[in-house]
Amino acid sequence: MKPTRLFITLAILVMALALSACGSAAASSKTSEGVSIPEITIKAADFSFDAPARVEAGRVKINLVNDGQEPHHAQIIRLNDGVTLEQLQTALQEDPLAALSLAVAVGGPGVIDPGLSSQVTLDLSPGQYVLLCFVPGHDGVPHLAKGMVRPLEAVVHDGHDHAPAPQPAANMTVKLRDFEFPLPSRIKAGSQVWQILNEGSQLHEIMLIKLAEGKTLEDVQAFMQSPHGAPPFVNVGGFQAIHPGQTGWLNLDLTPGEYVALCYVPDENGKAHIEHGMVQAFSVK
Repeated sequence: MKPTRLFITLAILVMALALSACGSAAASSKTSEGVSIPEITIKAADFSFDAPARVEAGRVKINLVNDGQEPHHAQIIRLNDGVTLEQLQTALQEDPLAALSLAVAVGGPGVIDPGLSSQVTLDLSPGQYVLLCFVPGHDGVPHLAKGMVRPLEAVVHDGHDHAPAPQPAANMTVKLRDFEFPLPSRIKAGSQVWQILNEGSQLHEIMLIKLAEGKTLEDVQAFMQSPHGAPPFVNVGGFQAIHPGQTGWLNLDLTPGEYVALCYVPDENGKAHIEHGMVQAFSVK
């Protein structure tokens, strides 16, 4: 995402939550130990989410498929226990920054270009969640202002007793800090799982872009300062913003090339973390 006001524009949209229709039921998959893991697919269009209304609480695989013509992501927030959508709406209208205390950012599949997909695994405690797309359109308006807002409830089924799903086997752990990614300069190509852990004092995320042939980090920075023409990169996913202490897992299938990891989250003064140096280039071989 590329927000300069991460949650501010949500204020005018919370009413849309009550109007969202229910989606299909969640599917499930099994680990090598035979433990069932709920799995849901979110289909992003221009400008809506097609997603289940409910998912079983616990460890959940979340797939995002971009069926639209613009880049999309699925930022997921959890309303604090006892907080209603109406309370969130009121707080956002009165003081958007103060309203952040009513919810926790728990991650989600990062920005992907049209035709691509992304997958993460999250631990969802029982409660009320909201899916959001903060990506701005060509007109500069965030997609959530065009309808990309959808509720999701994590529920516990009565009498459903099973062993907790094990943590995904991670190939490496990426620690999000104020303000850096301790990534290796070279990463092996292919399918892999990264555990994402926020060790910072602020919200952080890790977005991944793959550079076009012959392009550099300097080309990316120039484009972001003055966007025009085709971007010199492809959005290939990532892990959406999480609060300090939160963790989750990012599933990747990296092809050889040059990549950049970025954090678009703004700090309290609105300055994006990439402006604080939270950007790192790496190669995939």
